Amino acid sequence: MTILTINDKEYDTDNLNEDQNKIVSILNVGINTTAVLNHMLQCVQAVQNIKVNELKASLEDYDADQVVFDL
Repeated sequence: MTILTINDKEYDTDNLNEDQNKIVSILNVGINTTAVLNHMLQCVQAVQNIKVNELKASLEDYDADQVVFDL
């Protein structure tokens, strides 16, 4: 027995017909896919942040190497 809640109304999926259960199955696939895609996006964003920080550090080192002293 699985309870499905839509607009604050509960439905027992054991009481749904075959077509309704197919729709619920498709909705579950969509929910799971969205969760996986969100996780992948967070991973990509984390790598992007790491690489931006690496570039910043590299540019700071580059700037330090380019210092010209006026004598």
